[in-house]
Parts: sequence; structure tokens; C-alpha cells
Amino acid sequence: MPQSTPPFGALRLASPIDIKRISIIATCGFFGGPVCAYYRPFITQYPEDTLASYFQIFSAYMKSPRHVVLVAVDSYDALESTKSELKFPVYDEEVVPVVGEQVIVGVAVWALEESSQRIRDFQHDHDAWPEVPHSENRDQHQEHSRILGARAHAAQARYFEAISELEMLVVHPAYQSHGHGGALVRWGQDLARMDGVKQGVIGPAKGMKLYRSLGFDLLDELQWPGDEITPDGLQLGVLRFDPHPMK
Repeated sequence: MPQSTPPFGALRLASPIDIKRISIIATCGFFGGPVCAYYRPFITQYPEDTLASYFQIFSAYMKSPRHVVLVAVDSYDALESTKSELKFPVYDEEVVPVVGEQVIVGVAVWALEESSQRIRDFQHDHDAWPEVPHSENRDQHQEHSRILGARAHAAQARYFEAISELEMLVVHPAYQSHGHGGALVRWGQDLARMDGVKQGVIGPAKGMKLYRSLGFDLLDELQWPGDEITPDGLQLGVLRFDPHPMK
């Protein structure tokens, strides 16, 4: 890379061969959360559509020169599948990891600011790209998807102009509370400090707690009313990290 970057430590850049595993992490990690309940309320009926959808999403992220896709790894837990509320086949028989083998357990995605000198620096696509499966999106509520996207995009335009953004953060349930989410967020903060660029994020209550503990400031709260599909509605926070706050 032409510029120095924060040390990866136990993290690493994702590659195309990781896409299936990353999609599993996202499907299991987001399941049961408020955004998934609102956006993908039919996931239990159609988990294969959710998995295929994330496969498409991460393929696009990893092909984008403006995005950074970083993964956290840990020793494989043989009871992994029992610690996720969503049940579906995770591994083909021939590729089941052995206990103690290092596997991907979390993933984060950042969008660099449009003026960043680092665009294209984080692409790690030397491996062959896997075939992207089709998703019929039967897991999604189309109207919820539309209004969620509209409000989120409006908040991004209002608060995140000319800054980077943490667009996605998820850790598999079997490996949560092990510090992986915090390690991923801190790497992004180190990059923001190095470049002198603020960083935004939109997330639910659980995410807000982590982000605020690491120095993000709450700028706004977005709310969507409940309905017969999602009685509790949805609440998200809009936060921003300033690497050089005013004293």
C-alpha cells in the first residue's frame, strides 16, 4: 500500500474466498436484532434468501475501490451453530473446521470519504471470485426496506458529508463479548486519526453503547413507528467520531 495504515493485529483484509463465511456471520449475527426484525422480518422462513443477499452485498463491497472490508478471526468453537438462534446448514461436510482452527468471526465495512487518497488501497481480490447466488428477497419487507433506506440516506447526507463511514459491523453470536467488535471499531478510529477525517455510523441501541464508549458522539436519533409486522418499530442512532475534538 502506498500509505501507512494502522496495524491490523489480529484483524485482516477480507478476500473473495471469505465471502461465504462472512455472509454466514452477517446472517447469524444480525438475526434477532432490531434492524433485521424490521428489514428482514421473514428471515426464519427464508434464511437462504438472507444468506444469498449478504453474499451479493459483500461481493459488491469487496469489489468497490472505496470500501474497506476487514475481518476478525478466532479459534473455531465446535458449538458455534448451537449459539445462534437461526438454524441452517453452515458448512459443507468437507470443509467443517477443526476445533481450534482460526475462522472468521466478525466483519466490519467502511466507506472511505470521496476525496480519500486511499481509494483502491484496501482491495484484496487476488483470489478467484465465487459465483454469486440469486436471492428472491422473500425475507425482506419491501415497504420497510424503502422507508428505512430513505431515512438512513437522508441522515447520511445531512451528517456524513465529506467524511468516512462505518457502514457495517457484525460478530457471530458464538464469539460476541470477546472484544472482536471493539477491535474492528478501533481500527477504523485509528485510520480516521491517521487521516484526520471524521467518521460516522448509524446503529441500534447495542451498537450505540459500544460506539459511545469508544468516543463517538450521538448526533440524532431516528425512529420508525411499529406496525402489525414489527410492533416495536425501529430506533437507530446517528453518531460521529471526531479524531481531533476541540478541547
